[in-house]
Amino acid sequence: MDRRQFLKWGSFLTVSAAATGCGGGGGSDNSGPGQRQQIAGKGFGLGVASGDPRPDSVILWTRVDGGDGANLLSVTLQLSDRADFSNLLVNQALTAYPDWDYTIRHKVTGLASATRYYYRFLSGNVSAAGRTKTAPAAGAPLSQLKFAYITCQDWSVNHWGAFDELVQQDLDFVMHVGDYIYETVGAGFQTGNNETRHPPLKLPNGTPRADGAVYATTLADYRYLYKSYRADPRIQALHASFPVISIWDDHEFSDDCWQDRQEYSVADDATPQTARRRGANQAWFEYTPADVSINLSNPSFQNIQIYRSFAFGNLATLVMTDQRLYRSDHIVPESLAGSEIGSRYFVPKTSLQQIEAAKIAAAGGNLLNVSILGDTQRAWWQQQMQGANTAWKLWGNEVSLLRMGVDGTMAVAGLLQQGLSAALAQGFGLNLGPAQQRQLAGALYQDLLAADVSGATPVPSYANTQPLLASLSGGAISAAVFAAAVKPSLDGNLPPSMLLNQYILNADQWDGYNAERKALMAFLKNNNIGNVVGITGDIHAFFAGSVMDDYDAASPTPVMVDLVTAGVSSNSFFSYFKNVVDTVPAFAKAAPLIYQTANGQTVNTFSGTLQQFNPWLKYVDTDAQGYALVTLTPSKLSCAFHKVAKLANGVAPSPATASVQTVEVQAGVPAVNVL
Repeated sequence: MDRRQFLKWGSFLTVSAAATGCGGGGGSDNSGPGQRQQIAGKGFGLGVASGDPRPDSVILWTRVDGGDGANLLSVTLQLSDRADFSNLLVNQALTAYPDWDYTIRHKVTGLASATRYYYRFLSGNVSAAGRTKTAPAAGAPLSQLKFAYITCQDWSVNHWGAFDELVQQDLDFVMHVGDYIYETVGAGFQTGNNETRHPPLKLPNGTPRADGAVYATTLADYRYLYKSYRADPRIQALHASFPVISIWDDHEFSDDCWQDRQEYSVADDATPQTARRRGANQAWFEYTPADVSINLSNPSFQNIQIYRSFAFGNLATLVMTDQRLYRSDHIVPESLAGSEIGSRYFVPKTSLQQIEAAKIAAAGGNLLNVSILGDTQRAWWQQQMQGANTAWKLWGNEVSLLRMGVDGTMAVAGLLQQGLSAALAQGFGLNLGPAQQRQLAGALYQDLLAADVSGATPVPSYANTQPLLASLSGGAISAAVFAAAVKPSLDGNLPPSMLLNQYILNADQWDGYNAERKALMAFLKNNNIGNVVGITGDIHAFFAGSVMDDYDAASPTPVMVDLVTAGVSSNSFFSYFKNVVDTVPAFAKAAPLIYQTANGQTVNTFSGTLQQFNPWLKYVDTDAQGYALVTLTPSKLSCAFHKVAKLANGVAPSPATASVQTVEVQAGVPAVNVL
């Protein structure tokens, strides 16, 4: 090797510098650990990929076929500034090792900024050609940046038609904000709703769950999942077309995980799963073209750091965070709530606040035990935001920052009012106008607030509702009539007392770590850091809205914006909550807040419910799959949410997109405009 090449075996990354003129790059790097035989490979069945574009470098990736698990495979990388490879800037001999599952992760430096390059690999035969693009030089004037962002691409749910559309776009890069793979196979939500071109997955090892699903447990399991996903030619085409900047979320290890803890059952997270976490880390590292390092000699599960930042001229700084490896346990432990309901989902807001405050007090005011980012990464995030000298600050943020809560008492009052208004019209000929309906809902709300909730079912006195009805009906509904003909119906529609509460719907996202969110927003606000936009996934729905300094303040102040894309192929947020109200008896009477049935059709009311109780949510679609396309200029950010059509008879629709909703964020204003 000469001075332009070096090999970092501890973190498995080969590096070479591009030649400045015609001709190939430097010599061979066949050196490495051990003296195993080196033979030619048999091709590149998983395609090629690039990632982490910087002004002078990019990471290139492939996996070489033909390995026997013992011998080494020889491979050559070629990179050119011409599509026909007539001018080779790199012509580098490399080695694929069984230790890293015969994957290649190679960093090319010395590249020109804002330039398109072409690359391919040779071993046994020639790989497909990939194209990539470096970032603009730091501080360079930039009039526009175009990128897509995606999340949640479950092999076993819905379809991957979105990738066919994405490869047709003219993009600078693609962001993947997590859940590249799903660690479970055979779960209920993964059964009977996938493409026929995606055969069932069978993990080489795996651990069965009580519900019949099997989850990845070993390094071989996680490698199998990445190899299976990468076998699809549509995802190969996406990777070959654009550099991808990736971060992980939970499913690259385990659903709703924190650190090295899994959450499949109430007591699961009491036991560290260090070996499983390390296997997940290594497989992600091997199959992701990211400019990060892993230290396998470090016995900790925190043997890799994937949070990092990028700059694109003077236009945008992109900060990618890791919201799983350092996060604290959920504020309300499953062991206390008895299940994920009450711990991670449908969490009483007061309980969440009280337990969070107690944990902070026990830590002497430190956020360590109530944090998603952890102290070190939080300080790094603050440095990146404060030090950014670009027009926009983009945050690759796995879980939504937007408050998503429901006032159960108010919601129940609204449902009772709807039912009662209909009954009054039918039974008494009393048709209430909109203003009267609002009065009635208010009276019911006051009665529910004052109700005795010590038992399983609330006992209201209707001290507000009965007099109001008497006044509205001109005496037709006297106290006696109310007691005989109205009260029994109202009482029969009352839900369990537990529903008369304020709920946080998803405490696995930032709503469950409110103190740290407030600290981050205070940092932005106090340091006058504007034009911050969260680029977010995870929740299997589209959301767009402002992130407030304190959602519980009398007059919250918007600080930044969060734009959440739906999953490429995942069960929707709506479907999860529909399942809860359909299967958990305590929530059955809340079903109209999630859906209603009209003419035999299911009508989604969940999106409207969320907007009713969360006015900062300017756009909501809780039953969606799709992706997002962003056009960024100095004056505004435009985001087009592409909602894809459903799978039809096991086949992805063409075109995949069923509808597009565009939202905009104007520079200097942390607000969303829905076009």
